[in-house]
Amino acid sequence: MNSKELTKIVDKEIGKFIDLSGVNATYDCDIEEVDGVTNINVAFEGDNLGYMIGSHGRHLDSLQYILQLLIRRVINDDEFSFRLTLDVAEYRKERNETIEKMALAKADDARVLGDSIDLVPMKPYDRRVVHMVLEKFEDIKTESHGEGRDRYVRIVPSAEIDMDIMDKANSEDSEE
Repeated sequence: MNSKELTKIVDKEIGKFIDLSGVNATYDCDIEEVDGVTNINVAFEGDNLGYMIGSHGRHLDSLQYILQLLIRRVINDDEFSFRLTLDVAEYRKERNETIEKMALAKADDARVLGDSIDLVPMKPYDRRVVHMVLEKFEDIKTESHGEGRDRYVRIVPSAEIDMDIMDKANSEDSEE
């Protein structure tokens, strides 16, 4: 599916949503291809849109899920992979920046202390932000642990075994 067809579908479904909900807002849609996955980024702007965000972004997450289902139903192609990200009044953008700063600070703490650091339980989208921002560092890895609402990210500094130091020491001991 090309981006022009996809934009047409997204515009139609968001138009239906705006008509049904009575939202007084404008939106911008950006479609990009990253690693074989099409990312659809939709950003709403307008006055008094807090109800679309809800407490701790719960309404925003729900709206994003519903719009993704609607778009997937219209596309009706199991082979086509896409990810919809919905933002309202730059709430998600600002939240991502906050999570990125926290993740970088906690990664520094893990490096200095030499121990794993567990973050507070997070929503899947927020955990994904942590994984993505820290994946570029070779001396840090991230793991998700727990289940359901208690799922959290553990930031793990690279151990000596990851850097082959322990393997060499163990092989020298076994030669003696």
